[in-house]
Amino acid sequence: MPRWFSRDSLIFQSSILVALLVVVIVVTQYPVYQKDRELQQIDINRNLALMQLMTEGYMEQLTRDAEVIAASPELQMYIKDLSSERLVALQSAFLSLSGLRAGYDQLRYIDHYGVEQIRVNNRSGTPQLVEQGLQIKTHRDYVKAGLAREAGAVFVSRFDLNIENGRVEVPYVPVVRVVASVYVDGEQSGLVVLNAKVNDLLHQLRTALPDNTDLVVLNDSGGWIAGGGDADWAFVSDSASVFSVRYPALWQQVRSRPEGQFELEGQCYAYRWHHSSRPGIQSPELLLAQRSVGEPCSAFRTDALKKTGIRLGSGLLVTYPLFLLWRRANTRKRQVQRELAENYRQLQVVTEMAGHGLLMVDRNCRVQWINPEGERLLGWTEAELIGRDLHETCHVTPDGCSLHEGPCPTLHTLATGEDSHADKERMIHKSGRILHLSMSARAFGDDESRGAILAIADVSSHIETERNLTQLASTDALTGVLNRGAWLSLVSGWLEESSDDIYVIMLDIDHFKKVNDTYGHSAGDTVLKTYTHTIGQLLRKDDVFGRMGGEEFALAVRHLSLDQVLALAERIRRAVADMQCTLDDGQVITITVSCGVAKYGGEGSVKPWLDKADKALYLAKHSGRNQVKYF
Repeated sequence: MPRWFSRDSLIFQSSILVALLVVVIVVTQYPVYQKDRELQQIDINRNLALMQLMTEGYMEQLTRDAEVIAASPELQMYIKDLSSERLVALQSAFLSLSGLRAGYDQLRYIDHYGVEQIRVNNRSGTPQLVEQGLQIKTHRDYVKAGLAREAGAVFVSRFDLNIENGRVEVPYVPVVRVVASVYVDGEQSGLVVLNAKVNDLLHQLRTALPDNTDLVVLNDSGGWIAGGGDADWAFVSDSASVFSVRYPALWQQVRSRPEGQFELEGQCYAYRWHHSSRPGIQSPELLLAQRSVGEPCSAFRTDALKKTGIRLGSGLLVTYPLFLLWRRANTRKRQVQRELAENYRQLQVVTEMAGHGLLMVDRNCRVQWINPEGERLLGWTEAELIGRDLHETCHVTPDGCSLHEGPCPTLHTLATGEDSHADKERMIHKSGRILHLSMSARAFGDDESRGAILAIADVSSHIETERNLTQLASTDALTGVLNRGAWLSLVSGWLEESSDDIYVIMLDIDHFKKVNDTYGHSAGDTVLKTYTHTIGQLLRKDDVFGRMGGEEFALAVRHLSLDQVLALAERIRRAVADMQCTLDDGQVITITVSCGVAKYGGEGSVKPWLDKADKALYLAKHSGRNQVKYF
């Protein structure tokens, strides 16, 4: 056989073998290429979902704070009587609340005329009450929007720069204003306005992104909030320095889609539009985006192709390519899963400063990762929680009962792909105690590979704030006993339950004005505190004692006979007469008290009953004081 034929035949056969090898490699590696592309997209979607959750959590805290303050009985009581005593108590409450929230820039109560009545600034970390220079804000859009809202509704302004006396404050103070309408007895009475520092949120968002990306945030008109360089916040004074004007065609494309990617000046932007999903909240849209520094969108596809090309070339160069190729093809799926899991673990490092507990669960609700704040909140370490069913671990009690009356929000998100949110979610700490948390769940991935990112935050402080406000609203600021409104509310409840054997003792300090005139109001305050403490020592747990105003107090008792009530009133009278109140300078003041007793006779309301007690008190006063009378 001729040599040339033999050589050509060998070349031909080798070419066929190489071609077949290439076909096999391409066929087997194409799914791997697709999986690499999928991993890249998962990374992007995960980052965007995380930014959405962090923004939602930030807004959620602010709106809850505004709602709690607007509905607080203390504010309600101040609006009803506008007394200096109520004003001081409310100012103190505002100062305390501002101290709990370093992210507040201002906390205000604005009346229904648009006039600031209470204002606390928190620029330096130390809340300061502003009593001079309170402003009229009638012309501001957020005031108009707030006054137009119904009861229980919250308005969230666009991200903006703070304006004082009609001018943008310099240096810039980026803020978002959260406005809750205040209604008293069904009528609009004013607004609670929180100015929150937007830079706090922007810092959190930046920490959540990989090192090779930049944060970009735009408002719904295309104004740069972050990521625009010198154009950041320029929309406040220059309408031309906005994305929508510079890139009108691209802006129309971005506005028409809830999420996507676009390329600008050789850099790839991945974005999602965000707005609050809570009902009753009017909030602005924000475009949240990550910009890949120096990377066009094609670079992501190229990177996946490079990986595939390297694998293909490697397969051609090895001695036994088919063996390696098939081995790689069979193991690549497991490698991809390990890479994905590693990406999840890397995200934990990124989210250490996120401010919320963050978890990722797979389609079966098994925990894939958890950040340090999530560990702290739930009491579980990463090693203990990874791979466990989150619902079974944290939503089901040891006796098999679910904490949810309805469907679990996390399971709902995994099943439907819809976002879930709960203001006061209950979860089980590792120790077994019940936690009160807010939770937001956002899905990512397709129907077959759907997972969810969860953001949780402790709302105990909000519950404590509500408790403190309730306490402030129900007690007299000076003496600590019940105020008039709380006393009337409790006693009215008694009358609705039963009218049997209910008595009231009205008490009025004799010649109290003389104490104030002689020793000063500070001494008068000392006397009142000593007086209420003395009486408190004589009362039963269920007796209702409150300050009705000035030096007048009321004591409601039940399940006692008339003789027993009169004996109690006499013991109080003697205890007060024997009481010695020592002032700071060593002076000792003694006082007496007059008491009027009346039995509830089924009048149907508190007022005619109190009128009878007042008549008895009048008799005691005009009979020489320091005595008990029954009417």
